[in-house]
Formats: sequence, structure tokens, C-alpha cells
Amino acid sequence: MASPPPTAADAKLEILKNQVYEQCLDEEPDTVFRQQDILDMGVIPDSDAALLLEVTQRLVDEKLFKMVRDGQLGWMYRPLEDALKYRGLTHEQEMVYSLIDESSTEGIWSKTIKNKTALHESLMRSALKALETKRLISDMKSVEHPTRKMYIKSTLRPSEKATGGAWYTDNELDEAFIEGLTGVLYKYIEARSFYRSTSRRPLKRIAGRPAPKQAQGGDTITLLPLPPTYRGYPSLAELTLFIESSPITSTTLSADDISALLDVLIYDRRIEQVVAGPEGVAFKAVRKAIVGEEAVERGNGVTEAPCGRCPVFELCEEGGPVSASSCVYFQEWLTGGGF
Repeated sequence: MASPPPTAADAKLEILKNQVYEQCLDEEPDTVFRQQDILDMGVIPDSDAALLLEVTQRLVDEKLFKMVRDGQLGWMYRPLEDALKYRGLTHEQEMVYSLIDESSTEGIWSKTIKNKTALHESLMRSALKALETKRLISDMKSVEHPTRKMYIKSTLRPSEKATGGAWYTDNELDEAFIEGLTGVLYKYIEARSFYRSTSRRPLKRIAGRPAPKQAQGGDTITLLPLPPTYRGYPSLAELTLFIESSPITSTTLSADDISALLDVLIYDRRIEQVVAGPEGVAFKAVRKAIVGEEAVERGNGVTEAPCGRCPVFELCEEGGPVSASSCVYFQEWLTGGGF
């Protein structure tokens, strides 16, 4: 039996519904529309509140609106593609799917679904199974809660909070990956923190200092500190670009990811922040001394003066490549600038 043709009132309601919905689409999806917001659109004739409620109810029935109650009545719109997924669901399936939808990329625990819907265990399980069959939801793993049964919309990727981000592989912390990247970053920063000096002078090892490196031909390579005016230390943006453009990893790492690795290096006292560069903050390697077989930071009550901590003390002499009379670090220390 054919459906009766729509009445003039139904046709008018359909037109108003479409006009309200189209205006809502101009706003962000998480916008909450109150009654006055919809009246201010100028769509509802004579600001008729009763007619407005009819229009919003039709939008709710067609899953284009969802009701919001946070002290007062409001509505949020759903994109048409999402609204179509709600149509044809049973009441129980809609309750469960709505909660999973609202959880977004964080996902939701099955126990939370049960508590919020107050559904019997069997009804909830049946709804979840039906939604999985329709490919509307899927289960997910969470490194934060590895033993919990979690669900997410099948069209979404879990958030980094749930997956652990770039530092997790198969929900396990990839320590080798982290160690490898921090090592690469440190070498890059170290290379930008000193300059190499090659000397043919015979150098002897001094107790408590690293042995000088020998280059081809017997030359000695020494890492010299850069002057205090040097501003070429790498910034976070440069280091992020370096990792992104290098073949070290195919994983896309954000500036926040690189910043986390730099924090590890700072905590380990292998690098430090300095005021330099266009960003105002850059990173330089911390100089180390060798005591026995252990690397330690330079500096104690006796060696606070630059000479006692200088990595090129062996080269220092008048007329040589380094001398006390021309040492910028010694002058800076005398004027209270530190070293």
C-alpha cells in the first residue's frame, strides 16, 4: 500500500528542517545550539518556539541532531555520513554506538559502556557484536590499560595516548628505537657544539683527560670549544627536520616527539639548552672529562676556572693555537660570566 502524500504542513516542516541543518553545518561539529541560537538563524517564522521544537525533533529522529543536556536543552549536529550509520540500529545498539562515538580516538572500556547504558551483560554483548558485524566499531589495544577490552569507531585511529605514539611497537616500548634516535641526535648536536683542530704537535696524555685522537698522517684531532658569541647551535626545528629528512626511521616524528628525546638527553646531562638562534632556544653538547673509565661532568671546587676544565689545555701556550692572553673563556670568567 502506497504511503499517503505529504501534507502541506509536513512539506513546510521538511523545508525548515533542511534550512536549519544547512546553517548548522557552517559551525564546528562540537558546537552546541540552544533554542535561541536556532531562532536567531531567522529560519523559524515569527520565532515560533513550538514550531522550533517540531523541527528539532525531526532532526533528532533522523539522527541529524543529538540532544545535549548540561543544565539546559541543546543540540549538536551530526554530519550526514555519520547520521546514516545510526539509522537502522536498535535502541540498544544506538545506546552503545553513541558512547563509542563520543569517546572519539581515546576509545572506551566495555565496563564503562555497561555502567553508562545500564544494559544487561547479554544485551550489551549482543549490541557490540552487531556493531562489529556492521563494521561500525572495532576493538583496540591501549598501552595505558593493556588488560581492558576497549572499543573505538572503525573509521578512527586510536590516539597516541592509547597507542603510546612513536615509541611503542606492538604495544611494547621500543627501547632500542629510542636509544638509537637519542644517540643520533646527540652526535648531531655534538658535531655542532665544537670545532675540530688538527695539530702535528706531539701530545701526551694527562691524567684524568681523554687521550687525543690521531688522524691519518699522525696529526692529532682536538675538539675545541666554540666562542661565546657562537649562535649556530641546532634548534628544535632544525633537529626535527634533520630526523624527518634522514633515512634513520620511516616513522613520522613530530617536534613534540623530538623534544621528548632531547629532554632525556638533558636529564642525562649529555646536552643543555642555550639561548641562541631564531627560536631563542638551542641545544649544545655538555663537555665531559674522563676519570678512569667513567665520563663525568667537568668542574669542582678546584677546577671552576676555565684552565682547570679546558679541553685543549694541552695546546695552550703563548704563540700556539690557544693562549691565555687570547682566551675568550678566561676573560669571560674573570668578568663574572661563568664558564
